[in-house]
Amino acid sequence: MRILDTLGEFLNKKSSVQMVADDPQMSAEILLLIRTMFADGEMVAEELALFKQLCLSLFNIPEEDVPEVIRFLREVSYETDHEQAAGMFDGLSATRKQELMTHLMMMAMADSKLKEGEKAVLEKVAGVLGYTPEQIRQMLPG
Repeated sequence: MRILDTLGEFLNKKSSVQMVADDPQMSAEILLLIRTMFADGEMVAEELALFKQLCLSLFNIPEEDVPEVIRFLREVSYETDHEQAAGMFDGLSATRKQELMTHLMMMAMADSKLKEGEKAVLEKVAGVLGYTPEQIRQMLPG
């Protein structure tokens, strides 16, 4: 019976791409992380390492599945802008919105530099989440 239970668990386990596809908020957050990572036109090793770490710790996506998840999101979300992705968090608690902003700021600061493109993404997302310009200025480093 134990073998059948293990086999059943294996067969019922969703792939990382399927988990992302089935959860619009997860998709939106990962997409915003990716957009923040590439906002300055380049991706450095520290950003990729942090992205993989966040995928595992926040979404239970193993490192080996990250490239497939990125490909999936690029294919299905090429027309989705920052505002639309951030809009997925409309109506959620202030705590959840702050968590999203914290994750995005971590990504933006992974290389210890907040570049203009990254700052622009953070400002757009924060605005959609309902933060005032003063609150945005206070939360952004530098």
